[in-house]
Amino acid sequence: MTSRDLTVLFAAGILSAAFLAAPAAGAEEGEDAVEIYEEVLVLGSREEARLIPGSGALIDTDQLERFDAVDLHQILAAVPGIYVREEDGFGLRPNIGIRGATSDRSQKITMMEDGVLIGPAPYSAPAAYYVPNAARIHALEVLKGPAAIRHGPHTVGGALNFVTRPLPSERVAEIEASAGNQGFLKFGGAYGDSVGQFGYLLDGLHYSSDGFKDQDGGGPTGFERNDVNLKLGWRSDDARAQQLTLKLGFADEDADETYLGLTDFDFSEDPNRRYRAAALDRFQSEHYQAHLNYALSLNESLSLNAKAYYNEYDREWNKFDGLLSGTDVRNVLRFPDRFVDEYLVLTGQIDSDGSDALGIDITNNDRNYKVYGLQVTGLYDFSTGDIDHALTVGVRVHHDEVNRDHRRAGYLMIDGELVFDGVQRGSKVRNHGETDAIAVFVEDQVQIGPVRLTLGGRFEDIDGRLDNFLSGTRSDSSQTNFSPGAGVFWQVTDRIGLLAGINRGFSPAGPGSGDVDPEESLNYEYGARYTSDWLTADVVGFFSDYDNLLGRCRASDSGCNVGEEFNGGNVEIAGVEASFAATRALNDALTATLSGNYTYTESAFQQSFLSQFSQWGLVRRGDELPYLPEHIGRLEFALAHARFEASAALKYQSAMREEPGADSVSDGLQTEAFLTLDLAGTWYVNERLDLQVVVQNVTDEAAIVSHRPFAARPNRPRAAFGRVRLRL
Repeated sequence: MTSRDLTVLFAAGILSAAFLAAPAAGAEEGEDAVEIYEEVLVLGSREEARLIPGSGALIDTDQLERFDAVDLHQILAAVPGIYVREEDGFGLRPNIGIRGATSDRSQKITMMEDGVLIGPAPYSAPAAYYVPNAARIHALEVLKGPAAIRHGPHTVGGALNFVTRPLPSERVAEIEASAGNQGFLKFGGAYGDSVGQFGYLLDGLHYSSDGFKDQDGGGPTGFERNDVNLKLGWRSDDARAQQLTLKLGFADEDADETYLGLTDFDFSEDPNRRYRAAALDRFQSEHYQAHLNYALSLNESLSLNAKAYYNEYDREWNKFDGLLSGTDVRNVLRFPDRFVDEYLVLTGQIDSDGSDALGIDITNNDRNYKVYGLQVTGLYDFSTGDIDHALTVGVRVHHDEVNRDHRRAGYLMIDGELVFDGVQRGSKVRNHGETDAIAVFVEDQVQIGPVRLTLGGRFEDIDGRLDNFLSGTRSDSSQTNFSPGAGVFWQVTDRIGLLAGINRGFSPAGPGSGDVDPEESLNYEYGARYTSDWLTADVVGFFSDYDNLLGRCRASDSGCNVGEEFNGGNVEIAGVEASFAATRALNDALTATLSGNYTYTESAFQQSFLSQFSQWGLVRRGDELPYLPEHIGRLEFALAHARFEASAALKYQSAMREEPGADSVSDGLQTEAFLTLDLAGTWYVNERLDLQVVVQNVTDEAAIVSHRPFAARPNRPRAAFGRVRLRL
């Protein structure tokens, strides 16, 4: 840790000590303690989310339980302005974008757990190969526009905050089990209690599947995940309101997952087929975390929150990575009639001839990530005349790092089996990247009668380093950024509100980035909200003007080095988000809810250029961005009774182009449009027992959801499972 980091840590410690030493004004011994400022939830509640000067959404426990989803992509379909690109059908490694920010491995959004950065290395390697398991999350917050400015480093699109289950105020004991087709199994449980000033909560999760793909020649295509978490808490019982919470967690995964897809013709014949060349593909990972949260409320006006955090993530992905030499396998799979021998080797129909041209590259992408830091936030509520202020000041000192060792091995296809060729080929990539960052933000939320105004800014000072052990070189980088933002919400009448906002978006370049510029944008939003006893509705327009779009090379991209970055210049993205929810009582016992959302998006590069980044290539002014669907929508109908609940959700996503272009999407490489229907029913047998049945993709819709990196891959076919939950 640098001397600069130590200085800031010392300052944060002095600030904490000053708060601790201050008298608990406004509270006498024996009085009830004031509310504790734990800063786990950002929005607080769905009702409060409708009052913020910016766009936000809270998916609460009831919504998460309705379809018992384990796939984050499915959950986020309930929020407009979010784009997903499916990959494995189960959401094991989500691809999420917000308001046009690239969805590629969720690398352009800030991801948090209980307000703490949770990505493997948010600065040094932001591709989110780890995301908290959706099945253990208590709530999920989505922040867009000015509402996300305080939650960096990535503010070009927005932020996600995964909220874990709080410590119980009384005894909790639950177990659940799910089982369905495709060998799907899920087991979970939680046990906790509060004893005097102390509380604890232990929860566990296991879920797995045999997979829905069929490996040529037989072999596994499923996965298994485990997740165990322990929370310990202490709360003061005197006038000074304090709470200390320690959260410890472990998660692992073992998945027979691959990037290898199918030719379009083979997909049309059997979308769930898997070629012989993917038989050895396997992803293994372990995640460790320790988060310490201290909250102090001195009185009703002055509060402090401090979080110390440590995350470590280890992963190995032994996977098909093309041919050892010669033809790019992407061309083989796109034009199999031109590269017949290569295609027949990949499918195991002929043997390799011993040359690298027909040898198969299996690379073990071995990586280790570490993250640690401290963030301190203070909240001061005060008034100046008739104007109320909520002033928030925060500082975060953060370090993250990544070690990469991508070891290459050659295999021959012999009698339909992959056989090691015995050649020691060394590593393709072996490097170490690390980043030290200091972030400071100030935000004042001002209430002037019916108008709520938020003014704020975020400052980032980022130092990075990249050591390339193969070339023996080292490169350093330094970035500073100030991102101001402002938002306003005017409650015009009891039912109608207007909002508008502007903020500077920022996504840092990686360590050792050289002459590559960070991603910066100017983001606007404007819209209206309607709220009545039975109907809520929002319409929000957004416009993002990128000074520079940043492209980042992943191991699966061709023609670039892992982590290498590319300038994309000025890009404009515009769209409209609309959402509504209507609830009416049909009689004294039955309530119906109809809800939906729709997002329209358009985009355009503002200059022509030729890029080595494979996702861009030749770009002409006016070309649309890849992987940005023009239309996304979801419609849900639910019936609720004291003894049961039934829901149906219809989801649509238009085709996406997979390379820049201005002509019809169908004229180039593209994904397919798809429409899916999900059904769910829950029977509340009694206060202790719930029974649930869920059917996803009822019509068994099959669509190409991506051609990258290696040809066509499908969405998840029809899936059905039953669930039992018991409260002990």
